[in-house]
Amino acid sequence: MIPYFDAHCDTIYRCLETGETSALEYGEDREEQRRYYAASTHLRKNGGHIDLERGLKFRRCAQFFALFHDAAEAPADGMWAQCQRMHDFFLREMADNADIVRHCRTGGEVDVTVVEGKVAALLSIEGADLIDCDVHKIETVSGWGVWLLNPVWNRANVLSGTNAEEPERGLSAEGRDFIHVLEEHEIYPDVSHLSDAGFWDLVRMAKRPIVASHSNARAVCPHRRNLTDDQFRAIRDLDGVVGLNSFNIFVDHDPAKQTVENLARHAEHMIDIMGIDHVGCGFDFFEFIEDEETMGSMAASSTPAVKGMDDASQIPNLFKVFEKMGLSQEERDKIARLNFQAVVKKTIG
Repeated sequence: MIPYFDAHCDTIYRCLETGETSALEYGEDREEQRRYYAASTHLRKNGGHIDLERGLKFRRCAQFFALFHDAAEAPADGMWAQCQRMHDFFLREMADNADIVRHCRTGGEVDVTVVEGKVAALLSIEGADLIDCDVHKIETVSGWGVWLLNPVWNRANVLSGTNAEEPERGLSAEGRDFIHVLEEHEIYPDVSHLSDAGFWDLVRMAKRPIVASHSNARAVCPHRRNLTDDQFRAIRDLDGVVGLNSFNIFVDHDPAKQTVENLARHAEHMIDIMGIDHVGCGFDFFEFIEDEETMGSMAASSTPAVKGMDDASQIPNLFKVFEKMGLSQEERDKIARLNFQAVVKKTIG
C-alpha cells in the first residue's frame, strides 16, 4: 500500500450527524439502518469512506480532519458552540484511539507518528462561520492545532462570496483582516470554495503560501468549484499545493466519466500547469449529504465517490493509473504525501 497525506475529509461531521442524513441506505430495514448508524459514530471504524483502521493499512498515513457544519442548519446555541462540540469529539476520539492515532501539531510530529505506525491526524476548519467569522477566535483555534481554515464553505458570509453564492463578491474589509490574522497565527488560508473574486483578493495580499485543500481543474471539468489555470499558477507562484478532489461532480459532469481514470486527468493537467511539486491529495470523502440543494446533480446518486475509488481503501487504484501514465515513483510519492508534507513543515516545523 502507498503512503498518503490527505488534506480534507468531513468524517467528524459524519460521525456527529449520523442517522437520517446518511446517503447510505438499507432499503426498508430500519433495524439494519440503526445498527449501521450506531457503528458509524466513531473515527476508528465506520461505514463511511474513511476511518482510522483503513488508514492504518497504508504504510504511512496523515489525514486532515475538518471541523464543518452548514451555517444554514446552525444549532440553537450557535455555530461556535457546535465548533467546540466537534473539537471535543475530536479530542475524545484521539484519546480513545491513542493506540493507532495521534493528533499532530507540527511536521516533526507527523514524521514521528507515521514511523511509529500510527495515523497522523491534523485539524482544519471548513468555513469560518464555525467560529462566527470572528478574528478573536482565531487564536483559540490556533491553540487547538488548526492548521488550515477556509474563510467560506458554500454559503456566502461576511468575509466573502463563494463559488456557489455571490461568486462576484470578493473579500470584504472584515475578510482581509481575517486573512491577516490567520497568517499571523501561521494558519494557511484554504481557498477551496472561495469565490474567484475572493481568491484574487487573497492572492494579492498573501504573504505566505496558500492551499486549495480539495479542488480540481476547471479546464478539465467546467464546474465553478474547480480552479482555473491562472489560479493554479498563482498558487504555484506562492509555493502552495492543490489537493485532488474525488467528489464525482467535480471530476466530470457525465456520470459515465466519473472515474478514477478521469480524476487522474485532473492531476495530469495540474502537473502541466503547476509542475509536480504543487499537486497533492484532498479527496473530500463526503458520502453522507443527500439534500438536493447541497448535492445538486448528485442528489439522485448513491455515493459521490468516483468509480474505481469508492473509499480510502481504493486510493492505490489512482496511483496505479498514475503509473500507467508514466509518472515515476518519485513523482507519485510527491502527489501522495511529500508535497503536502513539505508545506506543513514550512509553516509548523
